[in-house]
Amino acid sequence: MRSPCVFHPIGLVARSGVEEVLKYATAGASTVAACALVVFAGVAGADTGSGETGSGVIDSGSGILGELLDTGSGILGGGASGGSAEAAQQCNRSTKSGGAGVTTTVHQLGVAGPTTFVLAYETLNIPDRIQAFYEGAQVLDTGYVGDNINEGTGSAVVSLPAGNATTVTVRVSGLDETKWEYTVNCPA
Repeated sequence: MRSPCVFHPIGLVARSGVEEVLKYATAGASTVAACALVVFAGVAGADTGSGETGSGVIDSGSGILGELLDTGSGILGGGASGGSAEAAQQCNRSTKSGGAGVTTTVHQLGVAGPTTFVLAYETLNIPDRIQAFYEGAQVLDTGYVGDNINEGTGSAVVSLPAGNATTVTVRVSGLDETKWEYTVNCPA
């Protein structure tokens, strides 16, 4: 019978859906995890240091497995528990326009909820939508703000519920030729 698991030059992977997991990290993570369990169980009885342990492959594979599972959960909106594919930006630092489309930025607050912070924004004269998320739940939605009259200047006090995360994720959805800027101020 053909094993659903295979060793790949970059680590342990599942035979079905592997390329999709490696390229997109959006599907097949549970299959990869299942393979890890099978492989780890299979080598547990092998003599330490023998050629049968495959320890070099398993060591590097398990690191990659952790990255795939962690990154995949973040991409799927599951909120990675530790580490992230993107570095968190410190609070009190301005985030500037990523242009048209969706720009997502993780901000380090330094404290877990419950807490509050001020998100100040300037969306100029082309409307943009700003959303903030804490532990996967939406905590702010400005709707589309910005026009020729008030130029989208504003701020919002964002209240975070009790939680463990010390980061908040901000997503800005912009239209063509947009420019925007916002700052996640550190909690007081």
